[in-house]
Amino acid sequence: MEYVFLLIAGLVAGVFGGLLGIGGSSIMIPAMVLILGARSAAGREQIHQYMAAAMIVNFLLIWPSVIVHMRNKAIWVRLWAYLAPAALVGIILGVQVSFLFEGAVARYLRWCVGVFFLYVAGHNVYRLTRTRPAEGLPRAQIEKAPAWRKIIVGFPMGVVAGLLGIGGGSLAVPSQQIALKVPLRNAIAVSAATIASISWLGAILKNAQLGASGSVVESLRLATFLAPTAMVGSFIGGHMTHSLPLRYVRLAFIALMLASAWKMFAG
Repeated sequence: MEYVFLLIAGLVAGVFGGLLGIGGSSIMIPAMVLILGARSAAGREQIHQYMAAAMIVNFLLIWPSVIVHMRNKAIWVRLWAYLAPAALVGIILGVQVSFLFEGAVARYLRWCVGVFFLYVAGHNVYRLTRTRPAEGLPRAQIEKAPAWRKIIVGFPMGVVAGLLGIGGGSLAVPSQQIALKVPLRNAIAVSAATIASISWLGAILKNAQLGASGSVVESLRLATFLAPTAMVGSFIGGHMTHSLPLRYVRLAFIALMLASAWKMFAG
């Protein structure tokens, strides 16, 4: 039954990941904690193992939604061209820092993930309750923004992705809206394209450094059950991004972040 639950978790992760441009770790990591437990039979924290598996799946699941966004001409390539390189540098740093949280302190990394999810939920509640939320600036104006403003969105995205084992879209989507005033649908699309550009490196680095805390074989085993349904879900979610009213997209985002945060603290 564990494998069946993983297949279901992959599907749900794919739908939300494709819908919101965040990858699927926000679903997959809490789901693996729920299904398989926060610790191994020997009492070892499994957070690094689950992150490593989720990072493999992130690379696979995001592509179907990227294709949908491309068909809808929602990806602003000139913006992505700054975010992706900065995020690549950031993800290298983030993965290295994540392995400072090993052994007895590994649970603190899991709690860090939960705190981050709460922050993202709070930000989106704020935007949802604004009387007249701004949709964003015109594309031409955003693309002419100083390079440093785009880099300060991409680099932290990569750091957080590598540190917490997530796609990074949970930070990149609101960051684009705050720092660059990118419309929500386009922020989701650019985030998805950036995840596709950096997640492969994060997966390689994370799995290469697992060492005593886990194994690449176990990561691949978990990814085998999560990835197929996640890719199907991502294709569905990508279409939903361009068909659902923005209010419902944001409500789904908030619900996902709150549920994921609870599981990270509960263990």
